[in-house]
Amino acid sequence: MTMNRREARKQAFILLFQYKFQPEDTESLLADFFSEHNAGMQREYIDAVVRGAVTNKAEIDNRLSEHAKDWRLDRISSVSLAALRLGAYEMLYMEDIPPAVSVNEAVGIVKEYEGDEAASFVNGILGGMQKALKN
Repeated sequence: MTMNRREARKQAFILLFQYKFQPEDTESLLADFFSEHNAGMQREYIDAVVRGAVTNKAEIDNRLSEHAKDWRLDRISSVSLAALRLGAYEMLYMEDIPPAVSVNEAVGIVKEYEGDEAASFVNGILGGMQKALKN
């Protein structure tokens, strides 16, 4: 069974979470993942999001910092940070995905893995970023 976009997004989130602990090994993370999972039509999406978020991490983190108010990124949980980077990458670099979808999906992932309070926090940051992109 091949995966749909929602499942692919969740897998990309997991890979971005793992990246925090293996930052020098993106190629191995992706190679291992693709050898174990049939991503089908979503392979290109997962590859683009993970590589893109890693390659553009400095800009993504700067944008997130602008909307995180008094929170330093190193104080944000690894789960929330991976979801924030995923959502921010989609909003900044993937024109075919509506920003509202990126926000909702990232919030849903955080709600599942970390709970409502963290999801509310992620929603506030990505929602602020979404508003700024409209202007």
